[in-house]
Amino acid sequence: MISQDVVLVRYGEITLKDSWTRQNWERILAGNISFSLQRAGIEHKAERGEGRIFVHTSDPRASEIIARIFGVVSTSPAVTVASDLSEISRTAVEMAVQANPGSFAIRPRRSGTVFSSEEIGRTVGEAVRVATHSKVNLGEPELEIFVEARRSRTFVFSRVLKGVGGLPLGSQGKMLALISGGIDSPVAAWMMMKRGCPITLLHFDSRPYADAIDQSMRCAEVLADWTSGRKIDFITIPIRRGIEKISSHYPRATCVLCRRLMYRVASEVMLRQGCLGVVTGYSMGQVASQTADNILAEQAAIGIPVFHPLISLDKTEITDLARKIGTYGITAETKSCTAVPIKPMTRAKKEEILLAEEDLGLKEIARALVNEMALTKIGYA
Repeated sequence: MISQDVVLVRYGEITLKDSWTRQNWERILAGNISFSLQRAGIEHKAERGEGRIFVHTSDPRASEIIARIFGVVSTSPAVTVASDLSEISRTAVEMAVQANPGSFAIRPRRSGTVFSSEEIGRTVGEAVRVATHSKVNLGEPELEIFVEARRSRTFVFSRVLKGVGGLPLGSQGKMLALISGGIDSPVAAWMMMKRGCPITLLHFDSRPYADAIDQSMRCAEVLADWTSGRKIDFITIPIRRGIEKISSHYPRATCVLCRRLMYRVASEVMLRQGCLGVVTGYSMGQVASQTADNILAEQAAIGIPVFHPLISLDKTEITDLARKIGTYGITAETKSCTAVPIKPMTRAKKEEILLAEEDLGLKEIARALVNEMALTKIGYA
């Protein structure tokens, strides 16, 4: 039985960067791959070059593990042979006999070889047809055999596993992601991780109005499975006193002012954690507090970058991503905050909110709350 000896790892955006950035990001990606494979107990050797990362291993689990690493577009478990048409044909025949398809297609690519892609397709295809009596079907074959021929070696494979894409985790600056225990916020954190940003998670403990610490921490554990070895700082800060003061003085504006308090706290935590921005799970118009007017009023004069990676997605798209990531089942248990007014403000006026913030002394409250933060490290050493 034919078996793999290498996994071809393809990446996308990295190839568009200048030489220094490309090499740096390739090193980061190769390091993330190596950690994930080591954690799984898979012996391997990673090699960079020719627009690929080649992971030399015979372990069949490797390809799927690598496909879950940020920055990887696709993977293929492959067999390495000499760049010789007879050797390539022999390997392709073994692969086809093992699969026993009713139809097949050869998908050739070459670089630096003395023979052309057309010669590969014709020679290898004929060898497979004679050996298996299968029909050639270039449109919808039961089996595709890919041949990547290079000057000194050729890779033959039949599977292409789709990766998560994005940029290698660690290629961008760290972000502070607000996590509520709901469906959206873990997905937003994951989306920024996909763009190469390590994350710190900040959860506001708003008991008795909402209790989602357990769900938030369990989501953090799921997100830690995507970090390629980086631990996640999970920070909790009690916010009950702030909510009580806001709701008693400005009940209809509770959500907007509570959010401003959260941003004030987050700006302090950001500095302490060395983060470059705050991430939310906002989706435009999804709930009453997430209108364009309210978002403007919440963030006016805050003075920190705030990112909303889900802003244009609808609930179905976000839910699908949550299932893919592995957080949906956890967040589906979370209940809504009881401090939300019956008729919340949906068109907040920036000037009025700024005056209310000053009246309540939210900046001072935020500075006091930061001193009560608790930090837990989640993930692997």
